[in-house]
Amino acid sequence: MGWRRVFVLILLFVFPVAGVTKGKILDRIAAVVNDEVITLSEVDEAALPLYRKYLRGVTDPLEEEKLVHRIRREVLNQLIEEKLIEQEVKKYKITVSDEEVEAFLKEVVSRVGGEEAFRRFLAEQGLTPEEYRQRIRDQLRKIKLIRGSVQARIVITDEDIERYYREHYLSAKNRVYHLAAIVTTEESRIRKAWKALQKGADFAEVARRYSEIPGSGSDLGRFKLEELAPEARKALAGAKAGQVLPPLKASGRWYIFKVLSVESPATRPLAEVREEIRQKLYQKALDEYFQKWLKELKERAFIKVFI
Repeated sequence: MGWRRVFVLILLFVFPVAGVTKGKILDRIAAVVNDEVITLSEVDEAALPLYRKYLRGVTDPLEEEKLVHRIRREVLNQLIEEKLIEQEVKKYKITVSDEEVEAFLKEVVSRVGGEEAFRRFLAEQGLTPEEYRQRIRDQLRKIKLIRGSVQARIVITDEDIERYYREHYLSAKNRVYHLAAIVTTEESRIRKAWKALQKGADFAEVARRYSEIPGSGSDLGRFKLEELAPEARKALAGAKAGQVLPPLKASGRWYIFKVLSVESPATRPLAEVREEIRQKLYQKALDEYFQKWLKELKERAFIKVFI
């Protein structure tokens, strides 16, 4: 997955969902990052989806308090990283043109299924088009920063590609499953989607209605079984092209998979998959360098946590 696709997904899912948590939110300083603060209300707002997911049905006050504390610390760490990146963007005065914003917006609209679907998405998030454009501009600034700080360090050689090919593509056990999927955290939504499919509804259309990942009903990606959660591996082992699997739960989400194709890497020559391997190695290196860069950024910063 390239940086543009990564940040399309970020733009689609980073926005907090409106609502309230259990108990009263007390606003105070949660952390200081260099000369800026992150408040507890900011943490709780960003944590709302996790509160809804993990606090539902919890009746023991002590257990609830422990869960809230754990969620707050995890979310606060993410907000600290975001704040550090934002500060670097300001430091280097990184700018993004209106043309870049509009081009990226066009890509987002395409992924969510067109203008009408995009308007519904904005309404659900409680955002105006201009507010969303500002979100895009902010994210594009971060992309430029990361590219400048990380991307130049990455070199993928022909030897790297050939080694990966030998290790991953010449074994018959490493079949590649090209998947589409309906993905949601809600069991009720997955049941409705499965019921619609059993009545003969089109898979892509059902996915547009029920999946929380835009575009997943047409193409979720290509995966080896080892790249998937154990529950998904078990369900997909032996599945054939065109098959739609019953709902399954894996890693806290519900899935209905459709197998678009099953490919045997052993039958694909190196010339055919060279660029595919290059992208995989590049993305792996990019992730590693980004984490290293972020770690160095934290070590240079003044960070004080109060929760």
